[in-house]
Amino acid sequence: MLVIVFFSMKKSYKKNKFKLIYCPPYTLLKTFYEKVKKTRVEIGAQNLHQNSNFGPFTGSINSKLIKSTGAKYIIIGHSDNRLEGDTDSIINKKIKSAIKEDLKVIFCVGETLNEKRNKLTFKILKKQIIRGLHKIKSFKKIIITYEPVWSIGTG
Repeated sequence: MLVIVFFSMKKSYKKNKFKLIYCPPYTLLKTFYEKVKKTRVEIGAQNLHQNSNFGPFTGSINSKLIKSTGAKYIIIGHSDNRLEGDTDSIINKKIKSAIKEDLKVIFCVGETLNEKRNKLTFKILKKQIIRGLHKIKSFKKIIITYEPVWSIGTG
């Protein structure tokens, strides 16, 4: 169904200045890329391993593999991944790995409900941005997205 929507948008989409970026699961990256490669729809991955080299990272996908699928974007720092153990330091390494492979980064930041209630939003976002972008020289390939953790699933 989603692919049909993409193709029905093809003619009118070229008149607009916005981009549609779709980030399917890893196993569908190449399939979706093949379906939309002649449109202005772009493909991204949902996460990556911080080490861009090949190695003993069973079950992990690095930036080189993601790039090989045709994907141009990568989501880094999503709250789901932060809850699974992605620290600001790991996120910084992931961003550097993605940039090294010429992927555009969708860098997610956001606070929890408890942090919001304690009026820590600005402090948390500032910390995530400063640590996540530590020693990044150019921000041309980085889109910072604000997704407060407390709002996920609230409609």
